Amino acid sequence: MKPIWRDAPRVGPDEPWPAYRFTPGAGMPHPIRDPKGHSYGHIDDVVSRPPDEWRQDVAHLRGIDLYHAGYLWEAHEAWEGIWKASEDTTQRAFLQALIQTAAALIKAQTNQPRGVEKLIGRAREHASSLAVGRYMGLDVASLRDAWTRMEKDPAHAFAHAPRLSLET
Repeated sequence: MKPIWRDAPRVGPDEPWPAYRFTPGAGMPHPIRDPKGHSYGHIDDVVSRPPDEWRQDVAHLRGIDLYHAGYLWEAHEAWEGIWKASEDTTQRAFLQALIQTAAALIKAQTNQPRGVEKLIGRAREHASSLAVGRYMGLDVASLRDAWTRMEKDPAHAFAHAPRLSLET
């Protein structure tokens, strides 16, 4: 698995990349459950921040960096930590949409176009209450456009994967 957006600038802390990009079912050690996993024993203390404090949300920014670099499972986990910690229903729904997007691309990676369609449909549902504009620094309209392209062409989902460009 190559980076999705090779030219995307890193937006989070300059942390090292995990030792490998985990793909479920590909015979790799599970990153968290297996003692040989790249994140085994690592505990993230995720702080729940309001959505408008996304610039200080290290886990959100790390998720974006991991996503762009093709660490889809790892991005999913970074966003899931925030999702679990958040009490804001809109923020939780948006994070679910990002999580479903990463999961859909994992399905694309493992040649499961029906899984791509199903997960992108869920992402779209989770984000349905969001107004057009930006949320947690990301352009909601461009996400929706990418999801539409991914749904129409699930066999080539990577070609349509959203770029998660943060506002400046």
